[in-house]
Amino acid sequence: MKIAILGDHHLGYQRFEIDSYIQTEKAIIDASQKTDVILCAGDIFDIKIPKLETIKNAIEIFKKASIPIFAIHGNHERRSKDMVNPVQLLDTANQVKVLHGESVAFEKNGERIQIFGLGSVPEEYAVVALKKSLEKYTKKDDAFNVLMIHQSIKELMPGGEDELSLEYLETLPFDLIVNGHIHETMVKLGGKLLIPGSTVITQMKKTETSPKGYFIYDTYTKKHEFVDIGTRPFFYEILEFKDAGEYEVKDAIKKKVDEIKNKSPTALLTIKIDGTLKQGLSNSDISLEKYENVFLDNRLNIQSLAASMERIKDLRKENLPIKEIALKELRSKTEGKITLFDTEEMFEKLLQGTDETLEYLENKQKKQE
Repeated sequence: MKIAILGDHHLGYQRFEIDSYIQTEKAIIDASQKTDVILCAGDIFDIKIPKLETIKNAIEIFKKASIPIFAIHGNHERRSKDMVNPVQLLDTANQVKVLHGESVAFEKNGERIQIFGLGSVPEEYAVVALKKSLEKYTKKDDAFNVLMIHQSIKELMPGGEDELSLEYLETLPFDLIVNGHIHETMVKLGGKLLIPGSTVITQMKKTETSPKGYFIYDTYTKKHEFVDIGTRPFFYEILEFKDAGEYEVKDAIKKKVDEIKNKSPTALLTIKIDGTLKQGLSNSDISLEKYENVFLDNRLNIQSLAASMERIKDLRKENLPIKEIALKELRSKTEGKITLFDTEEMFEKLLQGTDETLEYLENKQKKQE
């Protein structure tokens, strides 16, 4: 039997809403043609209470599946115990079968798989919840046993002290474990743990430049393959600067955007801006232009900022008053560079107000003339 393993469709995701629909539909239709059953490992929807239009689109997409779909809810869909989550609405509409702390058998051509699903729970309860749920689970020796979850895993995506670990998952009585939540495609535990990743770009990180798609797992050969569903191109670029001015930064960004967009007009792009600015300039002094489908990750002067924060922490350890800490920081910035005013006098005037500061500077200027 062939199992399609999908996850994290995030239907209705605001930034790339149309992409979320198109790419989920591609995956569902393609999987229907190539496999016998589909598993959706949570976060079918992006939010707990989606727009009615999003729910309608989801129903229309899942109607196009010609094979059974089993699903669990993810953390984006999780609601209080007595409240309905949007994946349950798809179940009510007979588009999927939702599992939460329960198992179901599926048979085809004399072969049987047993699927146990546990929807997302808060990470601090993950181990306890899974152990408790599995108390009522009995491994079927005449079936291929599958566990479907939606959680962080300590070694892959830290989420808390009590989260699941690869070591623990490996001990569980399943032939295959499917996990959502982690948006990067991964294969762990020698192929026993499959994480399909998301079908839509959400975080604009470097890891999302990899293809989006789903897994096909063959229960006979115990092998898997990844199917690329095709998405809009996504590029992740890094621009590094040293003592740069505002226009130097702006021009370099524009040049990189034009270069990518000329090759692929619909592309998504993240540009990480790293390095240092000219003396006296800070991030807030630079007004960066906005481009469609371009995310700017501005890290300029971040090392300088980190160093300043460390200096302030060290001064705090000396139990100095806030005023004294600020004065020391001002002295470190102006020492040997400014002769117009005395640092301590200037600091006192700044505390008094704008008018007093301007009057002080004007008097100092007149004396120098």
